[in-house]
Amino acid sequence: MKKSAFISDIIFTFFLVWIVALCLFRHLKIALIPALFLAVLCGALAAAAFAALQQNKRKAFLLSRSDAALKEKLFLHLALLGDNEKTDLFAAALAEEDNATIEKLDSLFLQSEERIYFLSFRFSPVTQDEIATLSRFQTDRQKTLVCSQIEEAALTLCNRLSIDVRTGDYAFRLLKSQNALPEKFLCDEVPKNNRARKLRLCFSRANAKRFLTSGALILFFSLFTPFSYYYLVLGGILLLAALFIRIFGYS
Repeated sequence: MKKSAFISDIIFTFFLVWIVALCLFRHLKIALIPALFLAVLCGALAAAAFAALQQNKRKAFLLSRSDAALKEKLFLHLALLGDNEKTDLFAAALAEEDNATIEKLDSLFLQSEERIYFLSFRFSPVTQDEIATLSRFQTDRQKTLVCSQIEEAALTLCNRLSIDVRTGDYAFRLLKSQNALPEKFLCDEVPKNNRARKLRLCFSRANAKRFLTSGALILFFSLFTPFSYYYLVLGGILLLAALFIRIFGYS
């Protein structure tokens, strides 16, 4: 919910309760001044209750949106991250969650006393062919696939082969609960030079007309004010600025 809509709903609630309460109190033969006071009080209480209720919903909505955006950034980051870095990241998080020793078998493969973990975080979903390859891995431990996304057919095959599948939501909750989310994501945009951008906007040739119009208006008003000297100086500065920007400004 937008903040403007949130505020307008509070105002609407106040006036709705206020007018209904005022009519009710006047119907009960309460004098106008006390009725107005009581109606305002009822409207304020109703608006406060509505604001508290909606604020909680709004916070939950914003939090869910924030988590969704963060999760998307995490999966993109993991897809760009090297295999060894991914393996080390999840080895530490899984060891903390399971309170067990997690060893690195190979790139993207981890093991504990009871499980073999295979990591797959990339742009495309896990396919049936990859599950078939994983099924040929000889072990007595429970095979567990941790991935960002998996095809429906591959998931069905995992169920038939008793391969435990933990998808993106699990990976996000795991890293977030262990405070293992990266401080800087590989997909973050390079920060732009805002100062240079603002400078280009201020000294754009398109602004020459604005400086010219402002300077001309100030010079015109100098004819009607006792402080004409200040108007003449300021108007002259704006006209010079318009000329300077027109000649040397950014296109």
